[in-house]
Parts: sequence; structure tokens; C-alpha cells
Amino acid sequence: MTNPRRTLRGCAWLIGVWLCACGDAPIGAPSTGGVPGGGIGGAPVGGSAGAMVVDPVAGGAGGAGGMIVPPAGAGGAGGTTAGTGGAGGMMTAPPSGPVSFHKDIRPLIEARCLGCHIDGGSGPFPLDSWEKVDPLKSAVVAAVKSRKMPPWLADSTDCTKTRGDQRLTDAQLALFTEWEATSFPLGNEADFVALGEPPAREIGEPNLIIKARTPHQLSPGREYYACEQVDTRIEVDTWVTAMDIIPENPEFVHHAIVSVGGGSCSALGTTAENIYSYRPGSRTLIFEEGDALLLPAGSVIAIQFHYNTRFAAFGASLPTDSSAYRLWTLPAGQKPQRAIARMPHHDLFITIPVNAVDQKEGGSTGIGSEYAQPGAEIIGISPHMHYLGQTFKETLEKGDGTSVCLVDIPDWNQDWQLDYFYDPADYIPVSWGDTVVQECVYSNRAEDQGRDPEGNLFTPMTTRFGEDTRQEMCLGYIWFRYPLAGTQ
Repeated sequence: MTNPRRTLRGCAWLIGVWLCACGDAPIGAPSTGGVPGGGIGGAPVGGSAGAMVVDPVAGGAGGAGGMIVPPAGAGGAGGTTAGTGGAGGMMTAPPSGPVSFHKDIRPLIEARCLGCHIDGGSGPFPLDSWEKVDPLKSAVVAAVKSRKMPPWLADSTDCTKTRGDQRLTDAQLALFTEWEATSFPLGNEADFVALGEPPAREIGEPNLIIKARTPHQLSPGREYYACEQVDTRIEVDTWVTAMDIIPENPEFVHHAIVSVGGGSCSALGTTAENIYSYRPGSRTLIFEEGDALLLPAGSVIAIQFHYNTRFAAFGASLPTDSSAYRLWTLPAGQKPQRAIARMPHHDLFITIPVNAVDQKEGGSTGIGSEYAQPGAEIIGISPHMHYLGQTFKETLEKGDGTSVCLVDIPDWNQDWQLDYFYDPADYIPVSWGDTVVQECVYSNRAEDQGRDPEGNLFTPMTTRFGEDTRQEMCLGYIWFRYPLAGTQ
């Protein structure tokens, strides 16, 4: 069969990366505890060899030494990224009587906000009780009415619908508007009824854990990236059916990026490939039953953590961080029915002069035979830009002259880099010769800049392609699946 992974050069997924070396100790694939199938439910830099350790859980074959790390509780981040449909698109029943917090607003806050806004969560304040919502209620309504919260950038109005959409419907948004207009009544707690969500499919415990051998000491008062190398190699082909990252300190872990291949946190000029991204509120990524992603024998895994400690209490003693990357895999020797693969595509020739407004960049990329296998389908997309990005759109131009919108982000936000997956009924058949057309729009005025660790806007400068947060990218990853020969 054709290897479902591709040697990648000249592309990258994240920003502000430093490279560091890693060792070569082998590790075998797990022999027990695999999940039969999987649904698609987000030390200072330059660590030494031995910064990370991979250990099979529950009797996996051989390792590079180090401790066995017990998996976190089942469910971890909870639910699935898209396989269960999430809470997106659900409607509340028409209100009977005046809108109140307990009857109308609390169910939406619990369903859409508490992934981040809880004590110890990544949100800047908790919203898990009326006492905590009350002093912030005007700000909460303003964020909801502006559609800045809950974060979901993809617009499916004229594009392929993405599953797990967290945005509020017009009817739900109207509840917040009426609640504000009637002076935020509390209502009766007995009126609260949680929004029903489809149950997450049970997948059991993870059977591979990647965790820091030496915990990373968080650095106070700054926002920075730390690249942690795994000092082991995957000894045999390993098929992953689900994965997630459980941050030990979610209030300080802004996001984390997992790369596999050359042992680098960057894919620029290396053979590394991004396979998973954690962001605040991320849930376990579970592939559809019968689908799995291959970690080829010999692969080295690297994890880039983006930490933000700028909002820690002044003078506070910060903890160490040992955030865990968890994987569910098939038993050794077992193959899935379909392989998952992720294709990068990007514009390397971006140049954005100072004061540019709505400058278009992008291009087209043909889908090669390593992805357009017989029966191949596009199942989702992961777009990426930096602070100057304004809009992002990708379209599949098919060989028969038709086109399909893959993703449309009319208002890009650097802080919310999400993976967007489709329902299986909306998966998009793809053939060799089909082309992905990418359009990224940028503005480079003073008000478009990112902020330094002290919160000050950067000074505009001529901006080109690059990984640093002050450079720019027009980058996307397309998720494919295709049948494996001999497994049908």
C-alpha cells in the first residue's frame, strides 16, 4: 500500500519555534489496550535529549526506560471534538415567560463556556455559578452579542457545514439580548434544565502516554514557546484511533502542537509533520470507527507548548508543568479499514508592506496521488494564519469543473486556531488532479498588530512568510481518509 504519510519540506504549522536535538532510543507499539476503531469527536526552549518519555500503558512492548505514567481519568478533556456533534446547532425551546438566568442563560453558558471558564481553566475568569456570572454579566452579554464568544470562526452559510459548531443560533442570541434588556433577572433555580448533548462514544483508557520526564518550570510574566523533544523512536508502525492533551496547568497552557517525523517542533526544512493541536476547550479527537492515523516506525515525536503566564498573580510562585499527550492505538499488527492522512498546503511568497489593507495572498495546490487514493475523502481542514490575517478561505476545484467550499473564515482571530471537521454524510470525495485554491487576506496597519508580553502593540513592519509570530503564514492542513487495500 502507499504510505499514508508524506515527507514534508518547506511548511510549518506554528510560530516562534526553536529547534533542538533528540535521541534515538527505540520503543515498540503497544500490544494491549487498543481501541477497535475510533468518531472525530483544541523546560525553557531548547530542552536536552531525554526531555520527554513515551511509555506504553498496561503492558505495552518495550520502552526506552523511565516511569510508567498512569493515564488520566477516562474522558479526560471530555467528549469528542466532532464525532458526537457537540453542542453546536442545538436550539433552546421558546421561552415560556420572561427570560431569566437559570431558565435560559445558564444552560447555554454551561454548554458553551465551561470548557474554558471554570476555576483553574484557561478562561480569564470562571462562569460556573451565578455568584461568578453576576459581576460580569454585562461583559458576558457583550461578548456573546459581538459573536466573539463562544469562539468558532468557520462560517458554513455558503460552505461545507462543519460539525460541533459552538456558535449560538439567532434564537439563542436573542435570549441574551432580552435578558440584558430586562435587567438580568435571576429567575428560579428549579427552572434550570441542561441542554441535552449526544453521549460521547466510550473509548476506555489511553494506552500510550507522552509526558515530560523532567517537568518544565513555568517562567513568570511572559508568553513564550517551549519545544520538548521525545528521546525515543516508534519502533513499529502504530495506528492511532484517538488522541488528546491533558494540560496539567490549563490556566497557563495556551496551546500545544504535536509533530511527528524528524523530531523537530518545526516542519520548515525538516521532515516533521503536525498531527495534533491542543487549544483551550479542546476535546478528545476520536476518529470514526474503522479509521486511524499512522505513526510510522522510526518516527520521533516533538511537542511545542505555548505558555502564557502574563496574567499570573504578581509575585506568585509558579508550578512546574507536565502536561500529558495521550493516545489510543490499535493492538500491534492490527490495521484499520481506512487511513487518516493530513496534507499541508501554503504560500511561501507572502510580502505584506506597512499599511497594506485587505491584501490577498494564496495560490493553488494539486492533490497528489499519495492523498487521492481510490475512495479518498476530505473529512476536515485546519487553517492557520497569524496576527495580520483578516480572512481565510479554501475551495476544492474538481477535475469535472465543479467546486466545493472547504472552509470560509470571514473574521480571522489568531487566538482561536481550530480544526474543522465535517459530518460523515458531508465528506467530500476527492480524486487525483483535483486542486485546492487558497485565499488569505491581510492588513498591516497599527491596529492590526499583535501584542508583546507587556501588552503593547507591535510597530508595523514589512512582513513576509515565516514561523515567528511577527511573520505571517497562509497555511492549511487538509484531513483525508481512504480505504486500505486488503482491509475491506
